[in-house]
Amino acid sequence: MNYYELIYLKRELKNKLTAGKIEQAVSPYKNYLEFFVHTEAAKHRLCFSSAPGNIALYLDSFRGAKKSNTIDFFEKIYGVEITDVTIPETDRWLFIHFEDGHKLHFRLFSNRANVFLSKEGEIIEVFKEYDETEEEPPSPQKLNVYEIEEDISRKSTKNKIVAINAMFPRQNIQELTDIYDLDEAGEEELQEFVRKVCDEMENNPFPRLLENGDTTLLSEETLPVKTEKEFDSVNDLILYRYKNYSRDQRLRQRKSSLLKSLKRKIKRTKSGLQNLEQADKGLERAEKYEQWGHILMANAHLGDVNKEEIEVDDLYNEGEKVTIPLEIDLDIAGNAQRYYKKSAGAEKSYEEAMKRIPIMQNEKEKAERLLEEAEEITNLWEFKDWEKEREEELKEYRSQDNSGDEEQLPFHTLEVQGYPVWIGKNAKSNDTLVQKAHKEDVWMHARGVPGSHLVIRMGNDKGMPEKKVLLEAASYAAYNSKAKGSKLAPVIITKKKYVRKPKGSPPGAVVVDREEVEMVTPKKPAK
Repeated sequence: MNYYELIYLKRELKNKLTAGKIEQAVSPYKNYLEFFVHTEAAKHRLCFSSAPGNIALYLDSFRGAKKSNTIDFFEKIYGVEITDVTIPETDRWLFIHFEDGHKLHFRLFSNRANVFLSKEGEIIEVFKEYDETEEEPPSPQKLNVYEIEEDISRKSTKNKIVAINAMFPRQNIQELTDIYDLDEAGEEELQEFVRKVCDEMENNPFPRLLENGDTTLLSEETLPVKTEKEFDSVNDLILYRYKNYSRDQRLRQRKSSLLKSLKRKIKRTKSGLQNLEQADKGLERAEKYEQWGHILMANAHLGDVNKEEIEVDDLYNEGEKVTIPLEIDLDIAGNAQRYYKKSAGAEKSYEEAMKRIPIMQNEKEKAERLLEEAEEITNLWEFKDWEKEREEELKEYRSQDNSGDEEQLPFHTLEVQGYPVWIGKNAKSNDTLVQKAHKEDVWMHARGVPGSHLVIRMGNDKGMPEKKVLLEAASYAAYNSKAKGSKLAPVIITKKKYVRKPKGSPPGAVVVDREEVEMVTPKKPAK
């Protein structure tokens, strides 16, 4: 709320509430207070919000107060006649005065917005405990209005305007600066402009909602931004802004986890596609391994050479030699068979990559389409309808992002290159982590030592993250174990579906039916 809105709100409240009496003041929910005021002519509901970012005071349509789950406030002024409504000269306060000397103070700014009751210069009751009873009420500030006491030549245009008049509505400054080229205006010209604009707001207001979502008291002639909605009064503008801000907040909250999950999916699939598109290198390896197998079989008569490598004639490049690494505990024929298996494995990986590329491309395009649709929706009810229509498509992304806030989970959460990661805090936490993990999630644990379980969240993805993701996560698993002081530590890596907890086993104990092991340097996760 800005000062110029308060000028008109004060006039309306004074006109409607004077000679009335408060029958009840209740807080039906956090940061919100309602005053039920009766006059001879009408019944009114005065509403106050102290919510950070959405501070508001306005009259709303009358309805009875809730009888349950509410807290009553300021009972000392129930039935006492209201004699006046005032505001200070230059600060965002509003006061309601009562015939017995009580006064309600509404502080309508900062993250400590509040309302409190005073009498004879002492606070006797507060809504929020930002202020203390038995203390002297805070005094409104005498803020600068057209009395510049400092050099403002080096300030930004916005700060120059605020220095000229501290009451100037901040939300309209950028548009006015752009429209009137105020960055180039001299100090006297700027002062004249600010006076003219503020005079209009004070004496001839046009309460309206702009198409960019901001509100203003300036006419379309003075602030030529298209009008989305006009209001009959400043009170109606404040009421509309408060209620729509609440809806916008709920929309943002409802959309945030889904958008985060969709963006994560897009990032992961892009990374995965880049990795898969290099699969032809695997095919080259397959060819090389097969050639090495043939060369070694041609030299199988050498038997067991007990060496880490062997140099022999290259059958595929006449007149050249080739050096082939060996497993020292295998003979030449055994090493040849090992390379045949590696070749077959590389070929299989290539074939799987070729199958995965179109699947991941479709997944990326689907997530991008859903993200674009979701970001374009600006209405809470439209978003709910959209969610209902896309229920089946969105299931995957909801399951990926069911982690919630760190405070609500019994384990740590972080992200590794776009993948959500859970790390257990203790034995009981490890059990919960395993229970909540999806069967296709990747599970890790430092081998042979006590430590935290770690899970990379995969949603319904049956694949594995690329190697650099696995190694980074494995280094965190090693750090969160008794092996954290080692230069290298072995870490078990497997799908969660191969991890089971035997009945009656102690907290944190599991059995792993299938595993691979990577050697990593323990690394502390970044916060």
